[in-house]
Amino acid sequence: MTQLLSRLSTNPYLVAISNVFIMALPVSLLAAFFTLLAIFFDSMGFKTLSLTLGYAGNMTAHMFPVLLNIYLATYYANQLRLPKAAAISCSLVAFFIISQQWGLIATEIMLPNNFALSLASAYAACAIIHHFKRIRLLNLVSYNTVIDTSANMLVACLFALGVLLVSCYFIEMVFHFYLSSYLTLPDLDPTSFYDGLLYELIRGLFWSVGVNGHNVLHMFKTELYELSMSNMADWRNFGTDLNIISTNFYDFFTGLGGSGNTLSLVLCMLFFAKSKGYQLLARAVLILTIFNINEPVLFGVPIIFNPIMILPFLAVPLISFVLAYGAIAYGVIPPLSEVHSWITPPIINGYIGSGGSFAVAGFQVFLIILGMLIYYPFFKMMDQRSVGIDLSDMFKNRFFSNDEIEVRTKLTSFIPSMQSNFDAQKEVENLQTNGSFVLFYQPQVDIITGKVVALEALIRHQNREGRISAPSFLPAFNQLGLMPDLDFWVLEHAIADAELLSQSPDFCLSINVSSQTVLTKGFVKSLKRVIDNSAFDYRQIEIEITEDLLIEEEQRTAEIINEIKQLGVSVALDDFGTGYSSLAYLSRFDFDKIKIDRSLVTALDTERGKSLFEVVVQLGQITQAQIVVEGIETDNELAFVMARGIRFVQGYYFYRPMSVAQLMGSEILTESQDLLSSEAELR
Repeated sequence: MTQLLSRLSTNPYLVAISNVFIMALPVSLLAAFFTLLAIFFDSMGFKTLSLTLGYAGNMTAHMFPVLLNIYLATYYANQLRLPKAAAISCSLVAFFIISQQWGLIATEIMLPNNFALSLASAYAACAIIHHFKRIRLLNLVSYNTVIDTSANMLVACLFALGVLLVSCYFIEMVFHFYLSSYLTLPDLDPTSFYDGLLYELIRGLFWSVGVNGHNVLHMFKTELYELSMSNMADWRNFGTDLNIISTNFYDFFTGLGGSGNTLSLVLCMLFFAKSKGYQLLARAVLILTIFNINEPVLFGVPIIFNPIMILPFLAVPLISFVLAYGAIAYGVIPPLSEVHSWITPPIINGYIGSGGSFAVAGFQVFLIILGMLIYYPFFKMMDQRSVGIDLSDMFKNRFFSNDEIEVRTKLTSFIPSMQSNFDAQKEVENLQTNGSFVLFYQPQVDIITGKVVALEALIRHQNREGRISAPSFLPAFNQLGLMPDLDFWVLEHAIADAELLSQSPDFCLSINVSSQTVLTKGFVKSLKRVIDNSAFDYRQIEIEITEDLLIEEEQRTAEIINEIKQLGVSVALDDFGTGYSSLAYLSRFDFDKIKIDRSLVTALDTERGKSLFEVVVQLGQITQAQIVVEGIETDNELAFVMARGIRFVQGYYFYRPMSVAQLMGSEILTESQDLLSSEAELR
């Protein structure tokens, strides 16, 4: 199931449609806003203003299929590198002509109103233009000019229209009696219990792949609206029984907070979320959800393409449908007797829609609580796996902030993150149950004196069979936001392991710290606490950082580095020479040590590699920081480095990484103890 949805979430056609519906969200909001204002001013007695606003809302809603066609044509024009004006014009004309040819024009407003045809015509028009433009039928001049290009594009558009119209003409001739059923729902009875359940399920399935199910299936609701208005008029005039299922039945019982009864999910997030991201999301979308607008929830949790959340998203409205139908059928609550806007807030809409029945409002409260109970165990699973995902990114980058329709940024910007969290959590759990983390230490050597001047702590994993593996697991910890826990574990254990070496005043213990840890609130205080509880002096500890930290938050990073240095702790720039912007940071940050990456050493067998290495060394020397070259393994590499005046190296030539036991039995500890004895005798 997960693999299937993961594949669907990267399908280019579904991604395109989903992105287009995201871009069209402001249209839905505007239509809803105008409708809400019309209701408000009508209740206040401003009839003329109410009619004007209601007309604006109604027209905006009816423009939705047309705008979807334009948005999708724009999307594919960006993707296929087509002129936008040509793509939009061709797809729009095709949509209008085919809709008229197939009898799919709305009667109340003369606009095409079929969502499936809207999307299909945009895609087909752009695809035909894209393939036809490669054939240059018109070569007006010997070289490509604006006139030549425009003329060929015009021919491509006309050809695309011709192909589409001829194809649709033959389709209409062959399938004349079946077109409406192919492009809309099967012939369902809007007042039927079983057909209503089917409608609700199909609507939810559309939403689960990022497509607005209500808009796609609007013909069903349109028919139900007409039946409801007629039935309620007969009830008022002739005492006819009210139908159990009316146009607002879905809005008031299966759409509390939007499709899927997502108000229940938002309340779950608000009251029970441990993740700060979900807490922020719940607070941000609560007002929208109260007015039954739930796209931010669907794309933000996410529910779309999410195998965990799709289950309750489909189940909650179906269960609510059955319970509401049964409650009305058995007289527990009265049927709805008035029609109100779908954006009327839950509980209020039930009360006024039933003619003032507190029983209906109370029943809605029951459905909301029941929905919370159903959503809770599924959301709890999501909450546990959400650490490390910035859900606020949705508001910064997805809604109402981009002028261009996204082409490279997929709808799935949330789904892979969640899938990565699943994989990362599984990897971390396997590591914890199948072994333990251990520390190895690689010395840094002064090649003039031959003495070890520092140890770099390196984390490894040892399984139950004793096999040591490299730290390929670090991305998993980073994904889950667990790097601070891991980094402080390394810091505390490394300091404890090297306690005997702390008595040597010239000894330094070097520890890598991730950007996630450094930017954690209170990092410097925690670092100070760990050192204070050890025998080490501040100047004997060195923190290694990489360029990714410098890129993230430059000003805050500079402040933290200064705080670390004020303690007396050294700061080293690791992997120097591998990042495209490392050089720029040399002038902005004051480093005590610069470590030249092994990748530059491996290129010393070429003249270009030697020249590049010399340039990097010169740049490092300008900063007057101590330079350490990593990865020295051969005599030639060592000789080259020495000839450039470099004094400190690290690599297999002198020492491989050592375990604590190997470190204690090595000459490093012996030399350190001999040095301390000599100093004591001199005193």
